[in-house]
Amino acid sequence: MPIKKETFFVFDMDGVILDSLDNLSSCLIKAVEPFCQSDEHYQSFSKFDKENPGLSRFEKTDFFLESLPNNSHIKIDKIRQQILDQFDSFSLNARLSSTIDESTFTLSKTIAPKNLILLSNCDNSQLTSIAAHFGFHQIFSGGIIGTPPSKKSRFSDLVYKYNSSPFVSVSDSESDAIIARSLGVTFAFIQNFARDQALWLKENENRFQTILEFILSIDRFAE
Repeated sequence: MPIKKETFFVFDMDGVILDSLDNLSSCLIKAVEPFCQSDEHYQSFSKFDKENPGLSRFEKTDFFLESLPNNSHIKIDKIRQQILDQFDSFSLNARLSSTIDESTFTLSKTIAPKNLILLSNCDNSQLTSIAAHFGFHQIFSGGIIGTPPSKKSRFSDLVYKYNSSPFVSVSDSESDAIIARSLGVTFAFIQNFARDQALWLKENENRFQTILEFILSIDRFAE
C-alpha cells in the first residue's frame, strides 16, 4: 500500500544498503597506520574504529589526531589531509566490492522515488559513482547526498526544506539515531549488516532485520 502523505525516508548506505562496514574499517585503519606511534596506539584506534561504525571519517580522524603528541596546527592539518586522501583512495574499491541488500531495488514499488533520499558519510563524488555502479541512483530520486558538510547538517537542511513533512531515518548506527532524535525524526534500525544488536535503541524506535522487512511494515509509518 503506497504511502499517500509526503513522508520522506532517509536511508543510510554503509551498513544498511551495502555490507561495507568491515571493508571501510580496514581502509581507515590502513590510512592511519603510518602515523601510529606504537602497536598499542594502532590497536587502540582499531578498537575505537570498530566500536563506532556510525561516526564519519572526519570524526574518527580527529579522534586519532587528538591522540598524537603535541604538534603544530600546520603539521596536524597536513596529517589529517594525508589520512583522508588515503582513505578516499582505498574506500571506493572497498564499497564497490561490497554486498548489496537486493531488496533495496523494491523500495520504489512501495514508496514514491521522490520521497526516497540517500544520505551517507561518503564523499559526494564517490557516492554518485557507487550509486550508479550498483544501479540504485534511479531509486533515490529525492536526493543522493554525501558529506561534507556533516550528516547532521545535511539532515537538518532537509527537515528545514520540507518543514511540513514527516521524516523517517533508516540506519544501522547509534550516531544516526542521535541525529534523528535531535531533529524529532522517526528512527528505524536495520539489523542485517549492522555490527551490534542496538541495545541503545529506545522503546519507541523501530527494529527490522532487513530492508525487505521494513518495506513489509511500511504501513506503520503512514499518517
